[in-house]
Amino acid sequence: MLRHFLAAILFALPLWLQAQVAQDSVPAIHPDAQQAYNDGIAAFEQKNYTVAIGRFTDALQLEPQFAKAVSNRGQVYLLTGKFDEAIMDFEQLILWADTSVTAYEFLAQAYDQKGDSGKTVEIYNRAISKFPAEYAFYYNRGTLYFRQGKYTEALADFNKAVELRPSDANILNDRGSTHRMMGNLELAVADYLAALKINPSQSFIYNNLGSTLRQKKDYFGAIREYNNALKNDNADYIVYNNRGLAYLDAGKYDEALKDFNEVVRLRPDYVFGYNNRAAALIRLKKYEEAVKDCDEAIGKDASYAEAYLNRGIAKEMLRDVTGACNDWLMASNLGLQSAEAYYTSGSCNEVR
Repeated sequence: MLRHFLAAILFALPLWLQAQVAQDSVPAIHPDAQQAYNDGIAAFEQKNYTVAIGRFTDALQLEPQFAKAVSNRGQVYLLTGKFDEAIMDFEQLILWADTSVTAYEFLAQAYDQKGDSGKTVEIYNRAISKFPAEYAFYYNRGTLYFRQGKYTEALADFNKAVELRPSDANILNDRGSTHRMMGNLELAVADYLAALKINPSQSFIYNNLGSTLRQKKDYFGAIREYNNALKNDNADYIVYNNRGLAYLDAGKYDEALKDFNEVVRLRPDYVFGYNNRAAALIRLKKYEEAVKDCDEAIGKDASYAEAYLNRGIAKEMLRDVTGACNDWLMASNLGLQSAEAYYTSGSCNEVR
């Protein structure tokens, strides 16, 4: 399992709530509108979002074209999951000032969080036609395409984002991950290395590089990069998990076991950690311990086919053929094709 394929799901957009209103948006702001606006800011800072929305609305009743109040209300709507209301506010901002980059950014984010990917792409398309030199729109649209599995479209957008902002490590990382998903492993490695030259302190980039090297079967190169990741963040359970898998692939079973122990210690609810540790225990011929870890994994996720497969292997080595075959049948029924080969083997004839 991998994390940090993308540096961020969406371009990070802060809540730009302003303590002082921009006077050029409304030539002469009604004093009561100004007070309501400031009250909204204070309520937001106290995390009293209902009051903040109400006071921004009060300001707008007095000054209907108070752009900052609309923008801030829209952002609070977005923060509180009221996506339709947020969309209305950001569309209003665009009608007033079609040159507002942030309004398009927030509008796209509202549609994305609402789950309307088609409309999100449409907003990015509108924004790009209006602001063809704004890298963030290409980057954000690329991350959306990536999540949809549209890697060709994602790559085109990341290429454009890199062209406009060549010194951004996150964009290079995400383009590298796109190359990786497309099977272009050498290009992925090149992008990760370029990203690390720009920002050598990002553990997730080392993690992505390590996983790409592992995919290339360069297991010791992968371990080296996971080590680099852990130098920057020694509490990242995903990196320990991935390094454990590389040790497992390299035949270093004791080292793999130590890493999976650390995974389970850091994240006791991480189901993959138990199954991966069971795989290491099986290779170390500690079958009873492996069964216990598989039990733990299945207890946390009863549909985890690989855990049934591994438990079956451990049970077979403990001479529990019936239990092994039942586990392999369950794994096969859950869609794990490799389990079917175990179940149809000669040892399961009587069980079948």
